Amino acid sequence: MLIVMGHTGNRTLQKATSSCTSSDNVRKMRSPQKQLLEVLSELRDLLEDYSPAWYTEEHHQRVESALHVRKRH
Repeated sequence: MLIVMGHTGNRTLQKATSSCTSSDNVRKMRSPQKQLLEVLSELRDLLEDYSPAWYTEEHHQRVESALHVRKRH
């Protein structure tokens, strides 16, 4: 994946034009739920690392709760 900064400062992800890597193939074989949990976990890590002013303890608790739902079942 390639992170591209747009003219407004927004970050967008774009796939590289090279052929698919083996990790891309593995990712495609994962269930949608696992993909969601992986993405949510990555976003949580970014929010925890950068700690934007708007990211409150309530946001943190909601994300942690969502990530741990699967463990409770």
